[in-house]
Amino acid sequence: MEQRMNTMNMKHIIEALLIATDTPLSMQKIVEITGLHKDEIKRYIDELNEEYSLSERAFEIKEIAGGYQIYTLSQFADWVSTLHDRKSKLSKAALETIAIIAYHQPITRPEIERLRGVDSSWVLETLLQKGLVKTCGRLPVPGRPIKYATTKEFLRYFGINDLSDLPREEDFGERVAGGIADEQQQNVGRENFREIPDETSGAQKEERMIDTQDAEDETGQDESSEKLY
Repeated sequence: MEQRMNTMNMKHIIEALLIATDTPLSMQKIVEITGLHKDEIKRYIDELNEEYSLSERAFEIKEIAGGYQIYTLSQFADWVSTLHDRKSKLSKAALETIAIIAYHQPITRPEIERLRGVDSSWVLETLLQKGLVKTCGRLPVPGRPIKYATTKEFLRYFGINDLSDLPREEDFGERVAGGIADEQQQNVGRENFREIPDETSGAQKEERMIDTQDAEDETGQDESSEKLY
């Protein structure tokens, strides 16, 4: 009986830790807090998920971005997403750009624009601000263009543990092609972009593009994110 109570307590301690965190909790952190071995922690997490499933709970524990976090089930995403500000969602152009970065990182802005066929400065700025991409050095060629890669926040945002969990790149082909066509139509009449240096930012950003006619057009095309909240 005492052993069973001990087991139940440790399982509930792990559950409490996961409820209390708003970011993925690493295995190492759980080990440090509980003093349990990794295989014991995995077993308790599996048991908790089994209990959630049997009792038809609306959430589960997911291994994500190198740690563990409680997420709502995908069938409730439409309802949960209404709790969040629409501005937190990504436009079709942003989804297309971040998909290119994810599959080809590290990648430079000129390389991204060759794949998309449109200017990507503004959407890159948006992704940097959201913490979904980061700069990761410069390419050792004339002009030394900045290289971009995804972040841990990208993994958390899309509900995956690492990049190997991404679907095959070819599965995005039709969706990406559609996104390019839509944006090319939206960009008709766009002009008068000017380049200004970003001297106040701590990040290594290549440049910021300002659209004097309609700077909000691209970021205003909000669509549902693939993130599970």
